Amino acid sequence: MIDLRLGDCLVEMKKIPDQSIDLVLTDPPYGIDYQSNGRTVSKKFDKLQNDANDFRFEIYPEIKRVLKNDCVAGIFCSFKNYAKDYAFLCKHFDIKNCIVWDKGGGGIGDLFHSLSTDYEFLLVCHKGNCKIRGKREGSVWSIGKVNPNIMRHPTEKPTSLCFKFIEKFSDSDTIILDPFMGSGTTGEAAKRLGRNFIGIEIEPKYFNIAKRRIDNTSPDLFVGIK
Repeated sequence: MIDLRLGDCLVEMKKIPDQSIDLVLTDPPYGIDYQSNGRTVSKKFDKLQNDANDFRFEIYPEIKRVLKNDCVAGIFCSFKNYAKDYAFLCKHFDIKNCIVWDKGGGGIGDLFHSLSTDYEFLLVCHKGNCKIRGKREGSVWSIGKVNPNIMRHPTEKPTSLCFKFIEKFSDSDTIILDPFMGSGTTGEAAKRLGRNFIGIEIEPKYFNIAKRRIDNTSPDLFVGIK
């Protein structure tokens, strides 16, 4: 089952029944008014909706509501407001880990006064206790970022990063939700892994990119075979 919805995630999530989702993996606007300025990108991306406010805090309780017991929500956040997100999410979840995504290189930024930000955070928010699938490993994941020349979204995460998280915290035929779908990397990873997927995106251009991406994805026949 692939269910892609164009619209406001707060509106669309209210249509999802309580405790019906097996895993959430999402990359909400960080509230930092981000503007992509990469030199190698052929055209600049527009600013994201709701990235200059704390809209994401309206979504976090809804994520808890739709998530089943003993399941996980993976929520990306920035070092700039990590403390704020952590404090809020602790009211709703048991945060057992913060995965540090080592992306192998940062953005341009202030070349003279600021170190390159070559990582992002992924909070692992448990509703109850979710068992790790496979071997236990560390919480620093070194996975290269998306090549700026082929990026389809200003904050696009690599499919392999989403793939690893979904594989680590869910089983086949379960339902994965991404309320901030963007260009569809979570949906692509979920489909490759044989999961069901619900994705919500408010921007029509990114919704169409995600739909094409997911429509053109086939399940990996040998995933899970050891």
